[in-house]
Amino acid sequence: MKKRSALRINKDVLFALILREMRTRLGDRRMGIFWVLFEPFAHVALMIYIFSTFRGEALLSVEYPIYLLMGMLPFFLMRNIALGVMESVGANQGLFAYPNIKPFDTFVGRVVVECAISGCVSMLMLAVFAWFFGYQVQIARPMQWLAWMSVGGILAFAVGIVLCVFAKNFPSSRIFIRMTFMIIYILSGVLYPIWLLPPDIFEILKINPFFHIVDGLREAGIAHYPETPGVGIKYPLSISLVVLFLAMAIYRVQRRELIAT
Repeated sequence: MKKRSALRINKDVLFALILREMRTRLGDRRMGIFWVLFEPFAHVALMIYIFSTFRGEALLSVEYPIYLLMGMLPFFLMRNIALGVMESVGANQGLFAYPNIKPFDTFVGRVVVECAISGCVSMLMLAVFAWFFGYQVQIARPMQWLAWMSVGGILAFAVGIVLCVFAKNFPSSRIFIRMTFMIIYILSGVLYPIWLLPPDIFEILKINPFFHIVDGLREAGIAHYPETPGVGIKYPLSISLVVLFLAMAIYRVQRRELIAT
């Protein structure tokens, strides 16, 4: 047999982990594919209906359902990446008996699966909004949107690694962490226009890097979206790189403890 290179082994491991994760998410329960797509779709649709009815149809030149959609879908992806990475080691604990499988491989596998599912849900939502409701759902500035989404993905991935190590040492903290993401969801400007905030509140909320990322994604995704002074990509990018460096350092130190039963 031809000896496989380290790169080929890593590719095979990731492919197997992604297939396993997909099978777990889609095939272990009846109508698994339907529920994986329908649950986030129904949640987003319900939130959009509630807040659109409360707020009205338009917000300046932006239709409010599109405003919500462009903020909620990316935030849910970032949240799911962070929480998915946090739970990845525990969900694959039995696989670490194989020497080729490392905790970092499960991190990457979870990210790929979450991005794939989120992409399907997003395309479905955008198609429904375009075909049935007549909204304009094109991304106004795709490259800028990808830059913001990359920063958000890096930050969520790094936070997930830190949370994975933390949850391994303090298992009872998982519920608290999930509740914390609900608070972050509210404080990230997903549900309300940030330019209407009082200056004092705005100055406090912009400490949160997700606050910048959500608004940056909207600015890149929605034509004629108002630019908000004080919101930019440099701050969340710097935070993301610092957290990623710390996360990799923590992982380097704790990688053996992660797979210990």
